[in-house]
Amino acid sequence: MKAPKVKIANQYRALAGILAAMLLSLPASAANWKTMATPPVPTGYAAAESINGIIYVAGGNSGGPKSTLQAFNPEKNTWTVLQSMPETLYQGDGAGVINSQLYVTGGWNGPLPTNTLYKYDPPTNTWTALAGMSHLSACGGTGVINNKLYVITPCNGYGGYANYLDVYDPATNAWTSLPGSASAHSGPAIGVINGKLYVAGGINNSSVVTNVLEVYDPAANTWTTLAPMPTAVQVPASMALDGQLYVFGGNNGTSDVATIQVYDPHKDKWKTLTSSLPNAVNGSSGAVVYGLAFMVGGDNGGTTNQYSAFAASIP
Repeated sequence: MKAPKVKIANQYRALAGILAAMLLSLPASAANWKTMATPPVPTGYAAAESINGIIYVAGGNSGGPKSTLQAFNPEKNTWTVLQSMPETLYQGDGAGVINSQLYVTGGWNGPLPTNTLYKYDPPTNTWTALAGMSHLSACGGTGVINNKLYVITPCNGYGGYANYLDVYDPATNAWTSLPGSASAHSGPAIGVINGKLYVAGGINNSSVVTNVLEVYDPAANTWTTLAPMPTAVQVPASMALDGQLYVFGGNNGTSDVATIQVYDPHKDKWKTLTSSLPNAVNGSSGAVVYGLAFMVGGDNGGTTNQYSAFAASIP
């Protein structure tokens, strides 16, 4: 059993080395950031995740809601347009990956959000509609813990902001409602670290951009409020990387920002990196491949797709 593990580790290191070398040959946009190939369909507020080294970007909004599914290969620096989603969706609850399949939850497709859950299977390039949530859902976030989807819902389409939390079990194709967070988080940063769901920022119940960070522990079925973010933001790109929560850009309620904020759960402390994004941006989507952070799409002053795609080696 040991030999396959070594082989996989060596393959991982080799691919990471190839990708790092390729990035070094690309033009730098700002410290540590490299410009990548532009996606065929410009997008912002999309759902994105990586599967087996490929980044999948679903839906979004650029000149109107999109149903497009696009895949980015970082090693080849190329994009492929795949089978579209069954409906147009943007600014939903992000995406999660279970057993190498992409799950896309909620989103706006008109005056009201949906309660939909769609699963994409890369080998067959097909989508499947699964059980919907018990309520409409958008503007939230999704995390995967123990092969289950945990989804927060701030927007249910009926005014104000909610703080729902639901869990989906693929084994039963069923949803279960869980205790909601203390604060609403519309357009939050979100990430799973050590089996816990971290949710930071967004717009709260008072329609104010907040710096509140909360964590949900499935084992205890409880929420805990942690150290606040240095800069309150909504609709940033975010991801868990190296056991920390990274928050890229976003909007502080007045303007877009280019800051990179990092939370260390072991110390319950935040730091703002001295390096920043190439430009202030909100509505970007993020994913991690081979230890590198990737961002795609976004909006700055109404210029959707102000980011085509960037990759970063985070220090």
